[in-house]
Amino acid sequence: MEINKLLSQTLSKLGVTAPTPAPAQAPASTEFTGFLQGLLTPDSANKVNEEDLFSAVVQERIKSSKGDDTLKKFQEMLTQTKDSMKKPDGHVPVEDATKAALIKAREAGLLDKEEADKIYSEAFAAAQLDDNKEVLFDGRGGGNDPTIAVAAMEQALLLSGGVIDKFNNGSLTATVRSVEEVSNSKMAVVGGQHSESGGSGGFLYKPVSDNSGKLVVLMPSKLAGMVSGVKIYDPAGNLLESGRYTGNGNGGRDHYRFKRTGAAYPDGLLVEATLTTGDKVTYRIGETSKRTENINPAQNDGSSSEYDSTGSDSGDTTTGGDSTSADDGSDAL
Repeated sequence: MEINKLLSQTLSKLGVTAPTPAPAQAPASTEFTGFLQGLLTPDSANKVNEEDLFSAVVQERIKSSKGDDTLKKFQEMLTQTKDSMKKPDGHVPVEDATKAALIKAREAGLLDKEEADKIYSEAFAAAQLDDNKEVLFDGRGGGNDPTIAVAAMEQALLLSGGVIDKFNNGSLTATVRSVEEVSNSKMAVVGGQHSESGGSGGFLYKPVSDNSGKLVVLMPSKLAGMVSGVKIYDPAGNLLESGRYTGNGNGGRDHYRFKRTGAAYPDGLLVEATLTTGDKVTYRIGETSKRTENINPAQNDGSSSEYDSTGSDSGDTTTGGDSTSADDGSDAL
């Protein structure tokens, strides 16, 4: 069976060195499968993504190790964190919301540190659906977006259940991870600095929006759903303005709009994004009258990939089925 091959590959990447015979039947117990089916809502193609699978497995791990009462309290916390992290377009960063709920459960005494980290570590490993076993991806995006990891519902349950069976029988131990670690499903961390790939899904500072004629900032697609707010500061670090979120588009990038044109702000402008994890990512804009894109945060000097903003590019308009939003009732993204 193809599913057995996928399971074997997954277990190998997770560190199983002893030969693992292919199971003759579905590795997941009926109880495990039934529980997850009650939590997961597949898309129109009957597929689920890694983040949703991760959240469901966390709940299964809590139920199996701590019981129904603790699970019920955790699920109440999860509902709260999901509500608090919901974006204006309705998107919820499920991985971050689930981790936040785990931390709240630990702080409330429902779990100790070791239990919280073990549940997180096992769920993280059991939710892997692609070859990248160090991150969790969702299903947002299009085309060949590398930050999408989905599988058919049945396949996802079999893969996940196979890993959980190994944890339960002691033949596999999850790599220890801390629930406090920063989620990196939407961005890579290189040399201690956040960076993102270039192209149409990268950071964009556009001083004159095609629609409003004012500054618009598009956050990298790899941060979609992870940004709770964007603010701009002068070079001395004084707060100038908080951006207004107006939707997601143009390669899956969150849009933040401001009240004036880019040139109206001082050169050396600092664009600071606060992530849902509490981390901050800052971009320095050398010349605020010029379009700036695909620069790395923190270490950039504002000189990379800059060119005049008067080109015919439509870098702040929605494309390919992305939702639209308005600035004043008529100004779509």
